[in-house]
Amino acid sequence: MRTKIGRHKGSRNKGYFYRTGRGWFAKESGQFIPLLDEAGTRLRDENVEERVVREAFARQTLAKPVPPVLESADDAVEVGLVCGKYLEHLRTQVGDALLQNPKGLAKTYIDRGQTLFDFCYGLPGEFFCAGDKEKRETKKDAEKKRLHAGFGVKLCCDLTPQDIDAWLKAHAWSPGGWRTRVQAVKRAFNFGVERKLISVSPIKGYKLPKSTSRVTYLTPVQEQAMIAASNPAFAIALKVCIRTGARFGCEFAALTARHVRDHGDRMEWVFKPEESKTKRQRIVRIIDPEVIALVRERIRDRRGSTLFGNRSGNEWSRKMLSQNFRRVKARVEKNGMQFDKDACMYSCRHTYAKRILEGYWTAKPASIKTLARLMGNTVHVCIEHYLQFSEADNEMLWGAA
Repeated sequence: MRTKIGRHKGSRNKGYFYRTGRGWFAKESGQFIPLLDEAGTRLRDENVEERVVREAFARQTLAKPVPPVLESADDAVEVGLVCGKYLEHLRTQVGDALLQNPKGLAKTYIDRGQTLFDFCYGLPGEFFCAGDKEKRETKKDAEKKRLHAGFGVKLCCDLTPQDIDAWLKAHAWSPGGWRTRVQAVKRAFNFGVERKLISVSPIKGYKLPKSTSRVTYLTPVQEQAMIAASNPAFAIALKVCIRTGARFGCEFAALTARHVRDHGDRMEWVFKPEESKTKRQRIVRIIDPEVIALVRERIRDRRGSTLFGNRSGNEWSRKMLSQNFRRVKARVEKNGMQFDKDACMYSCRHTYAKRILEGYWTAKPASIKTLARLMGNTVHVCIEHYLQFSEADNEMLWGAA
């Protein structure tokens, strides 16, 4: 009686096996690879000598292509060199003028520069100075402000995920803050791989902390108290951001006459994909008469500049709006009013989302899908961040239970 060869129940897997009616095969990456004899003919006979099958399997194994080796990559380079090359790459795409009022890629350069400077040198991001070395030299008390030893002089091949853990623990960042910082470091190393400075990222596979959604919003009473305590320019900013849901940095502060399409009792603010956070065309739809009147007035008075400015008449920046919010919030809190712990300028956009879902202005509650289109987000993002605000969707869930 012939002893079966290849893979069969109770035997050790030899790497090759017989498929009834088809012949001898090996399996690689989920695919069945037919085995061939010396002449290149498929082995179909089940009773062929085991020596022949074994030799065919050996030929097939030796014929596998060898993965290319990146000879130019050297993992014995310092972490600081890779991070520096990445920032140089970003800097070449950013003009000096943009750094005065950073938006888009310029803001990315500054944010990631501060993070990577902290990671490499152990000093707060303020010492990055937007890449200006001369300005950095004027900074004092660097050692007094040092947060950790820094990882810049460490070799990439010696850096470990435990080093990332230690870096994060040296700061008081929230899990959301951890995520953006780790993303910056991962991107720098991925750039190093793309440019063949290193063969593989030393923290490849490092799991990013899960982002936490902000559910804070402003009640009508809080909104009115904030407006009453604000200067006229910032009061308008609060009103418009809450009523339109516009992103306060890249949409409200950047709005010019060319973005506006006036349809009489309706208005659209249209931003091109390259101006939008999501890199898709963004349309802010407005039906509020007060906001429409404010925009028309500013189109007449502020030709050639952004439509909304601060009390000095200058353009708003993301940073200025955030600072004004914190300042006014602190002023109102002294009068006894309480806010969510994480209330910030972005709470205006969350307030818009909650009020749209509840039908606050129209008495017609909207669905998550409708909100997603109004806010320029995907439905998935809106479900993650705003579903708890949606009574209409929650009622639908109860009805389907």
